[in-house]
Amino acid sequence: MDQQTVFFKKRMTDLSRRAEAKHIVTFSNFLNLNEISMIQQMSRELYSSFRLSGGYGHAERQMAAFYPQDLCDSVEYPVDAVCIAPLSRKFAEKLNHRDILGAFMNLGLKREMLGDILVMEPEAVVLCVSSVSGYLTDQCARIRNTPVTCHQIPLSEFSYEPRFIEKESIVSSLRLDSVIADVCKLSRSAAQKTVSEGRAFVNAVNIQQNGYICRDGDVLSIRHFGKFRIETDGAMTRKGKIKYKYKIYS
Repeated sequence: MDQQTVFFKKRMTDLSRRAEAKHIVTFSNFLNLNEISMIQQMSRELYSSFRLSGGYGHAERQMAAFYPQDLCDSVEYPVDAVCIAPLSRKFAEKLNHRDILGAFMNLGLKREMLGDILVMEPEAVVLCVSSVSGYLTDQCARIRNTPVTCHQIPLSEFSYEPRFIEKESIVSSLRLDSVIADVCKLSRSAAQKTVSEGRAFVNAVNIQQNGYICRDGDVLSIRHFGKFRIETDGAMTRKGKIKYKYKIYS
């Protein structure tokens, strides 16, 4: 176990111990998919209950809340939504996730203070720890060469439905390596390496077994390739291959 994993597990254990001992709700910062997978696997090692939220229903990066069982109805995540918009749409550049993240990091923010960054041209919304939302709205005035304005959106009024590109395909098997090779346009060996190196997540759980069988509704997050939702009803071709659909989160 590497030092970073040891530190992460100790931090999560300490937060859960503090929640139970002081009878309060404690929170992590935003966790990435690998960290979410780890905390789900270490649930029996924790001292308190916990649950995850990223500020909206489809969030990938999420914050863990630790709480005594009788406080389960008192969990209010310290998450804000900040909207970023160009001052002039006519002269605005087309900004992507990397542009926005880079601008925020240049302001001195750490990645764990920021949740999902949702690009909805020409605007974008970033989920962030509440303690930095005021700093963001005050300090972020330009992204690349585009002057922008930032304002906070009440989280209760924020909703987001992901957009998809839908495709149909055929595979010989719904094994994870076979599906990844298909949706990511990789060779089978490259797909197997992606899985064995821990870069594949199914429903936010890190899966390192190529033989995992994908099911209808599974959400695959493949590091460096994107996020996909699998849809299958078991339909077969005449040659015995499996028909299925997949949605690419765009």
